[in-house]
Amino acid sequence: MLCVSVSNSGFAATKVTISGSRWLFNGQPVNQGRPCEGLLMNVRMVNATFEDRGRPEFDAERNSDEFIAKIGEYAEHGVNAVTLNLQGGMPGYEGAVNSAFESDGSLRADYLKRVERVIRACDNHGVAVILGLYYQRQSKVLSDEAAVRAGVVNGVRWVQSLGVENVLIEIANEFPHGGFRHEIIRSPKGQA
Repeated sequence: MLCVSVSNSGFAATKVTISGSRWLFNGQPVNQGRPCEGLLMNVRMVNATFEDRGRPEFDAERNSDEFIAKIGEYAEHGVNAVTLNLQGGMPGYEGAVNSAFESDGSLRADYLKRVERVIRACDNHGVAVILGLYYQRQSKVLSDEAAVRAGVVNGVRWVQSLGVENVLIEIANEFPHGGFRHEIIRSPKGQA
C-alpha cells in the first residue's frame, strides 16, 4: 500500500502515518493501550460505493448513504479502517460493470463523488480508508497497459486533490489473481 500524504489543508481530521510497523492516527498509535496497538482493525466494504451500469435500477447513491449512516457505529465498535475500491468487489453475480475508470484510465466524476462522500465521512469519524484502485473482475474496463498506468496516476492525484490524510492506496486487491486482464497488474514488478 502507498500512504498518500499531502499538506494539511485544514479539512483533514484524521492523519494516518506509519512508524516502523505501527500505524499512527494524528501522531498517536492506533488502538493505544490495547493488544492490537499500532494495528489497523479494518473491514472490507468495497461495495459501499457499488454501481452496476448494466442495472440502472440499483440505487448507488442510496447504497452509499446507508453505509455512511453506519460508519460511526463501526468506529464505536473498534473499526479503524474500511477498505473501498474504485472498481468494487464481487457483488454476488457475474457481469456487473462497476468501475470509476473509463477505458483510457480517466476517472468518472459521478463515481468519485460517492467515494469522496465515504472518505470524508470516515475522516470525520476517525476512520482510515484503504482505497484499492483495481479489481480483477473489472480491470477489463481499461483498454491497455497505458490506461492502467494512467489510472494509477489519476487515482493518486484525485486523492491528493481532496486534501484528506486518512487514505492509503492499494493498487490492486489480490494482484496475482488470474482474473486481471493486464499483466502489469498481476506481477510484483508491475505493481511497483
